[in-house]
Parts: sequence; structure tokens; C-alpha cells
Amino acid sequence: MTRFPDPAGSRAVLIGVSRYEHPELPGLPAVRANLADLSAVLTDPVNGTLRDEHCDVVDEPQLPTDFGLRVTEAAGEATDVLLVYYAGHGVVDGQGRLHLAVFHTDPARTSVTAFPYDVLREAMVDSRAAVRVLVLDCCFSGRAAGPMGGEQGLISGQIDIAGTYVLASSSATKPSLALPGATHTAFTEALLAALRRPDPLTLDALYDTVHHHLLARSLPLPQRRVMNTAGGLTLVKGPPTAAHSIRTPHTEGTPPNRWNRRGFLVAGSTACLALGAAALEWLVKDGSDPDTSGAGGPSSSGSPARKVTGAHSSGPPLAAHEGPVLSVTFRPGGEILASGSADRSIRLWKVTDPARPAPLLSLTAPTDDVDAVTFSSDGGFLAGGGNDNAVRLWMTTDPAKPRPLSRLTGHTGAVFSVAFNPDSTILASGSADRTLRLWNVSDPVKPTLMGRPGTGHTDAVLSVAFSPNQSLMATGSADNSILLWNVATPPATVGAPVPGHKNRVHSVVFSPDGKLLASAGGDRTVRLWNVTDVANPTQIGAPLSGHTDAVYCLAFTTDGKVLASAGADKKVLLWNLTDPAEPQPLGHPLVGHAGAVHSVAFTTDGKLLASAGADNKIRLWTVAR
Repeated sequence: MTRFPDPAGSRAVLIGVSRYEHPELPGLPAVRANLADLSAVLTDPVNGTLRDEHCDVVDEPQLPTDFGLRVTEAAGEATDVLLVYYAGHGVVDGQGRLHLAVFHTDPARTSVTAFPYDVLREAMVDSRAAVRVLVLDCCFSGRAAGPMGGEQGLISGQIDIAGTYVLASSSATKPSLALPGATHTAFTEALLAALRRPDPLTLDALYDTVHHHLLARSLPLPQRRVMNTAGGLTLVKGPPTAAHSIRTPHTEGTPPNRWNRRGFLVAGSTACLALGAAALEWLVKDGSDPDTSGAGGPSSSGSPARKVTGAHSSGPPLAAHEGPVLSVTFRPGGEILASGSADRSIRLWKVTDPARPAPLLSLTAPTDDVDAVTFSSDGGFLAGGGNDNAVRLWMTTDPAKPRPLSRLTGHTGAVFSVAFNPDSTILASGSADRTLRLWNVSDPVKPTLMGRPGTGHTDAVLSVAFSPNQSLMATGSADNSILLWNVATPPATVGAPVPGHKNRVHSVVFSPDGKLLASAGGDRTVRLWNVTDVANPTQIGAPLSGHTDAVYCLAFTTDGKVLASAGADKKVLLWNLTDPAEPQPLGHPLVGHAGAVHSVAFTTDGKLLASAGADNKIRLWTVAR
């Protein structure tokens, strides 16, 4: 039975700090939108569960007591649910204790000018509320979530009482992030998206949804600590109604609640402060890695090179979806493009004339974000995977009349990647559940799982790829590693994990001749690997380091001479791999997307490139040859 808060006995305190007096604490304008929109969702007159008068919005507290007293008051009144939310700067004192910053916080005097987390904990422990929910959107907020990921939290053994749920935007040692131009901080944006879903989510399901959302976008991952049955609580009954206006907190002299950022801020989901440079080191590195292994490698193709000089836009972008476009793929032949989106749809486009692409239809069977789409080698089938943990197959022999065939279930986490083997008899899927699954799709109406799921990664499998040699596969993972696999029943790893990347491996792709493997990482690099000896792959040359942020996606042309890469810096780069040991950039970066680029794909002839963006758009680029 769904458990909602009792409006009469429940209280919420939403705290946000966007302005700071001290120059070491930059302003966080998105925090104001966090407060306004979260309050609107929770108090919606139809689907909210809290009364307006019981949802206290503490906007721009000047001193620690400004919200400390209000939390204490709410804790004393709550008998059913007590919810406390804080967004702003998390600061850590000399003893490693977490404090929540306010306007007058001085980082050199944290203990007396910021609000100690321990005091907040005590107020919640002392409350009579049946369920206590704490949501922290700040750096080092994982210190409030207990010992997770091998890191000792501050409250282990202290808040371990029945009915407690702690949700934190990042780990105990890491900052949280905000994206340039975003309305909300990254964590709260994911939280709001989950709360606005048509199907109400329990706290446990809410956490899983937020985790998948952030993982798919290479953002800091949330943490949680749950005691007993608190995870079964559902905070809203459904999405907010259109009639419910969003309340915008206002403080004299403060800016409007919708700002466009010019840069990348760190803490809350936006900015943070540590006592020393080590905690922020990864934020200022250029992502390049001087170490290399193997001075050279095989040619990516034995065929003559076709000269490529760059690319240019084929026309205006396709206003493709109502949410970020997460994956694009061309049907062999290049006349049909498929796209998958966070708006829960897959769309097909006719791109015979790239300057005038025409929509064909939309497939709406998925019940959650579509993270990956791919066509079979003959174009007769389309596969799609996403956050509903399933893979779906359609017959696309006639792309104008696709027919649903089957739904492949078994994964217990979001499906982030799908790939057909060269003869399209096997479909691979990689998931947030850390497994690789192989499906026999010789009969696509009745696909069967090939043995046990493949295990070996310690975090989500973000990318799967088949080699032209049908017996070999590669996977990239959020555990920063690459694994090579024998295609067998069940699949088995070959050799040890391939090291090199310093952050998540978002994409792996084989060259058309199977001699090279390219990988893209959250460390801002693209790396090339000689995989002719599959048991001992070696890195070729130096990493390709032209990107200034995480690299999410890769695509080879069919002759293997050109590689496209794209990612969070909103740019698509083309690389000449005629000599893989000396890769060269081709032309200028392709710019135009207003958000991260999640996917790229070439047509069979390599003359057209598609890119999919977080700005809800698809762009087509004509490759100059």
C-alpha cells in the first residue's frame, strides 16, 4: 500500500543560500529556483502532500540561527513526516566535520559562522516524527549519509534510528556540480524530474531514478542511508498541476530566480570549499594524461584513405524531442535516422535530403528515458534500451510502418547501451546493474538470454560494442575500466580490466577492421587501443585531449579513417586516424548545441554525421571529403 505523508502531522523546511558575503564562497543563483520549484511540487493542491503553511521556505538565511530555530520548531511540531532540505555551500572544518554555509559564513571561522551538521542531526533525532527525511544538496553531503562506498560518514551509529532517510547529492569526499546555463543545480534538477513523473515514486525508487539520471549524464552520484521502512514513503501523489503557480521566494536586493551561468560552479550542486587543494584537484586539471603505452599501432583499415577536411552544418537543427536526446543511429543506407530521448520516445526521421529532414513517426512504448537505440546490420530491426530496465525490439523492414516484436527483461537497472553483433543474431545490453547480457535474437519475437549475465565490472556498464570479429566484445564502465569479452554462453572476460582512464568510460567502439578500440572517458580524453592481441591490449600513442570536459560518445566512419567524439563541452571533434599513432584533428570543432552532446553517428558512406544534444535537438553535419 502506498504511504503518503499525513498533511496535518507533517512539516517541511526548505533552506537555500544563493548569496554569500565572503569572496571565497561564490554565489549560487540556481538555488533560488530549487526552493521555488521544490516547494511548488510538494504543496501542489492536487498532487502535493504538504500544506502551504507547513512548508517553511527559508530563503537566504544570514546567520546559522536563521534556519536552526525554524528546523527545531518544525521538528517539534511534526508527528508524521519531517522533511529538511538544504541547498548551498557545504564547508568542512579542520576536524572534517560538515557545516552548512549561510550568507555571513567565514570559511576561516566555520564553527561559529556556519551551521554544524551535528546540530541539525540532533534536532531531527529529537523529533517525534515517524519518518525523518534529510536531503542535502551540497558538497561533501555524503558525510551525512553514513559509511557508503568505503567512506566513513559523520553520523554512522548516531542517526541509526527507525524511520530515517538521508539523501545526499555527493559522496563524503567529493563536490557536487551545476551545469552552465541550467535553471537548477544538477542534483535537484534530477530530484524534481523524478518528483514530476506521472507515476509517484517511493523514496527508494526516487533515489534509484535520480541515481540513473545523474549516472547517464556523468554527474556526481547521490548517496543515501536508510533505516528500517523509511524508504517506502512517497512524497507526492503525481506531477504538479498546471494551475498551481510556482512561488518564487524573494529577498530584498537579490537577483531573479532564473539566471544563466557563464561558467562551471562547484558546491551544493554548485559550489564547495575544502581545507586544502586536494579535494578540488580534479576540477582544475586539463584532463590530459602524459603517460602512454605503445608508441604505435596497426592501421585502422587497409583501404585507401578518403581525404576528409572537416564538416559543416547541413541546415537548422531538428527540434527533435521534448527532452534531452540521448542516442542517435542511422539505418544502414543512411536515409533513416532513429533517436532516443529522455521524453520516453523513439523517433524516426527521413534524412534523404539532410537540409530538409522529415519526421516519420514516434515510438512511445518505452515507459522511461530512452538511453540507447541501434539498428541491426541489415536495417530490419531496431533495438532500444532505457531507464525502465528493458530492451525493446521493433521490425523496421518498412521504416514507415515499424512493428513491435518483443520486450527483453531481466536487467535490474537502467539499460545504457545496446548493440547487435555483425550478423544481427545476438543483441548485447549493458546496464546500471553492472552486468552485460547477451540475447539470442535469431527469432526476434522470442529472444532468449544466452546463459548467465556477464559480470566483472564494479559499477554501471555504460557502453557495449561488438568487434567485426563476432567472437569479441568490449564494455566501458563507470568503474573507469574497459573489459574485453568472449562472445559465449555465458559471456566471459578476456584478460584483466584495461586501465588508463581516470574517470568513467562512457563509450567504446571498434574500428571497422577490428584492430583498434577507441574509448571515451569522463577524464576528458579519447584513447586508442591495439587489440590485435586481445589478452594484452596496449594503448597507442598519447590520449586525444582536445575536449575540455567529459567525452560521452564516439563513432567511426566505415573506412576507419575518421573518428568523431563529443561530450559535455557541447562540441563535436573529428580526428584523422590514417596513422593511429599520430591522430590529427580535422577542421574546427563542430559547435551549435546548447547543451552536452550525448551521441554521434555516421551514415554508411561517412558523408553525414548526426549529433544528439541535451538541448533536445539533433544536428546534421555534412562531412567534407
